Amino acid sequence: MTSRMKAARGVRGDIQALRAFAVMAVVLYHLWPMHVPGGYIGVDAFFVISGFLITSHLLREVDRSGKVDLPQFWARRVRRLLPASLLVVVVSAVAVLVWVPRELWQTFLQDTIAATVYVLNWALAAQAVDYLAAESAASPVQHYWSLSVEEQFYLIWPLLIVGATWFAVRTGRSRRSAIFGVLAVITVASLIYGIVLTWTDPAAAYFITPTRAWQFGAGALLAFVSTTLANRGGLSALMSWAGMAALVVSTFAYGSGTPFPGVAALLPVAGVLLVVLAGESNHPLAPTRLYNLTPVRWLGDNSYSIYLWHWPPIVIVPYIIGGELDWRHKLVILAATLVLAWLTKIYVEDPARQAPALTARRPRVTYAVLVGATALALVAPVAGVQVINAQERESQQIAEEAIGTDCFGAASIQADGTLCTPDVTEIVPEPAVAEDDLPPVYTDECRVQPEGEGVKECVLGDPNGDRSIAMVGDSHVAQWATPLTEIGKANGWRITLFFKGACPFTAAIENLDSTFDETTCIAWNAEVTDRILKGGFDGVVTSARAGYTFVDDAGQPDRGVAVGGFRDRWAEFTAAGMPVATLADTPRMPDPARECVTTSDDPASCGVPRAEAYELPEYFHAAVREAEDVTLVDVGDRFCTEDFCPAVVGSVFVYRDGSSHMTDTFARTLQPWLEEGLRPFAAAVSN
Repeated sequence: MTSRMKAARGVRGDIQALRAFAVMAVVLYHLWPMHVPGGYIGVDAFFVISGFLITSHLLREVDRSGKVDLPQFWARRVRRLLPASLLVVVVSAVAVLVWVPRELWQTFLQDTIAATVYVLNWALAAQAVDYLAAESAASPVQHYWSLSVEEQFYLIWPLLIVGATWFAVRTGRSRRSAIFGVLAVITVASLIYGIVLTWTDPAAAYFITPTRAWQFGAGALLAFVSTTLANRGGLSALMSWAGMAALVVSTFAYGSGTPFPGVAALLPVAGVLLVVLAGESNHPLAPTRLYNLTPVRWLGDNSYSIYLWHWPPIVIVPYIIGGELDWRHKLVILAATLVLAWLTKIYVEDPARQAPALTARRPRVTYAVLVGATALALVAPVAGVQVINAQERESQQIAEEAIGTDCFGAASIQADGTLCTPDVTEIVPEPAVAEDDLPPVYTDECRVQPEGEGVKECVLGDPNGDRSIAMVGDSHVAQWATPLTEIGKANGWRITLFFKGACPFTAAIENLDSTFDETTCIAWNAEVTDRILKGGFDGVVTSARAGYTFVDDAGQPDRGVAVGGFRDRWAEFTAAGMPVATLADTPRMPDPARECVTTSDDPASCGVPRAEAYELPEYFHAAVREAEDVTLVDVGDRFCTEDFCPAVVGSVFVYRDGSSHMTDTFARTLQPWLEEGLRPFAAAVSN
């Protein structure tokens, strides 16, 4: 039959089938990413469907009354979406407080707060371009980023239609043509912006609303077509199958390495548009019978709650069972998700959407309930964050009183390699806040992000010092900023920091094999080298993360290229009369060893063998042996005993993240040994 594109005619089988496909693509992708590598395109399908349905509804309202009743529209959206989403947010927050190690509370609960107020996509975009935050574990509500995008769409899209309607009335134009023009311009602009940003800043492009608006817009523009092609026989059948094929191909051909949502997103979006345009075809070879299968209809009807419930257990259950999920756990999670979704649909979604106490009253009643429910949903995550903040303040006070005393932090490792017992029994910083125990140079004024362009300079030490020192490198030099600042003050050094995340300072930078865009790192190296050589500096302090891979001209990893790159970079400065001090990298501490501190009855046992902590390729020792006027400072014996590197040393939690960055507290306890190691460099600078 021919189907008018009106939601009022009932639930369309083709759209329910698309919802079923989209939600299962996402769920299976999250459970078995190796087998369904492009399942994330299910989110894109939802965006197109939402754009089509919401715009169809708004156009009907404009045709009927000449305007859009915004309060009623938003109230309906609130009743439809927020009760179930707030329920899952609350359950997730409580699960975090009960089962997740405290060191992850801050990140998880902050994400929960952002999800509750539907700005999580912007929060994740900010984290995704942050070198440190990118190392953080995914939170139980991370999937709410797409719901945040949808809610922002529901807020802004009707306003655009209202604005276009007003313009049409004022200028005597057709309302539909004005609306179409506005939405078409925004859709095209968003598509172009999304393609460009996917190449220049892919982490942010994935999450932010402006790069996703065109997907809603594509569905919205289809809403201007008055009928489907369901009665076009073979054509409609062909379009239906072509659309489904585009979705299947995207699901299995795409993967984590696919630039998205740029040009690649056009294929799944086109697939959804074809299926919707074809409608429920009456051709015998069309997939219409598949659309109306009971399981497909059921999945489509429950798709929203399935999406809400599927992700939290994937994150939480590993903490409960103390290990990774196997296929049995995943099957249980899948079954539990379907059951919870069904119960939520029956007892939360439908009752809230149809409640006479809300539907029969003015929209402000719905808004009042929304405010109250949101406030209640925020209680658990806000309370958890407050607890963490209180612990952070307490840790800071303990550290201030203990730094410099015997057996605290680095001072606890004795000359014979054994550990003494500190007077401070609490672990500082509290593991729950260790991720935020940063040196003060982690600001937009001092740090260039891995994908960022340009060079920034920050002055540390003694701003009026009679010696000028360049401190240059990636985040593994920046982690020494606090003790070097104090050493600089004591020695009259004016220290200028040049800091770019994930970018080693080396003459072999063009041979770096990196997951980040190397173009900005190459340009940064060249500009910083030029500034140092021309800037009248008296010396250079540098460091870099161990583990970088450098390749030869044939693209093969080459240790000689790596060692020579650092040696040659230093030689540029020593040849100009500037001595160089290079700080050996810190040991590596994997996440399980760090997390052990919050789950073990014996935190002192948490750590890794020294050989494992230093297993990443390191080039400085070899490069120093080939260099002149270069001082190597290696304080590894302050982190480790002869054969073991603990996660806690002298009651100080050593590492703030899985990239083995030191907590600023532990870095401060290293100051005496850092200063001792720098004495040859200090003497050379003073001459």
